[in-house]
Amino acid sequence: MRIGLGLKQFVTVLFLLTSLAGCGTVAGVTGMGWMTNTDSDVTYDDTSWCVPRKLKKVLNRLTDRFGPVTISSTKRWWLENWWKGGARNSYHLKCQAVDFRVGGSPYEVIAFLKAQPEVGGYKHYSSGFYHIDTGPRRTW
Repeated sequence: MRIGLGLKQFVTVLFLLTSLAGCGTVAGVTGMGWMTNTDSDVTYDDTSWCVPRKLKKVLNRLTDRFGPVTISSTKRWWLENWWKGGARNSYHLKCQAVDFRVGGSPYEVIAFLKAQPEVGGYKHYSSGFYHIDTGPRRTW
């Protein structure tokens, strides 16, 4: 009788361990309690230590305009990024990107984000999440 993990099971276990041990979230799991932080009306369900100051300023301006913001993803390790289908050179890998939820019309939120000089990449996903990063100005 052979006992062991197949490649897919091994990758899944490795992904879960790196996600929970570092920063990052797994569907429905918001990480460890010590990683949750609140900055004004910005709630971090992921770590706040790697969010650049200029993106934190944008997030605080978002709360002033649209209400509370919940951060779902900041730093990603390469395996987590691969698992989530992130770009090979994702700004999440460099601590330069944030995924979040905020109330308000998607059109108004995107217009607001486009007007922020600190924001490079921006996107609204059909799942309701927004993405901003410090890269060059673009969307996809």
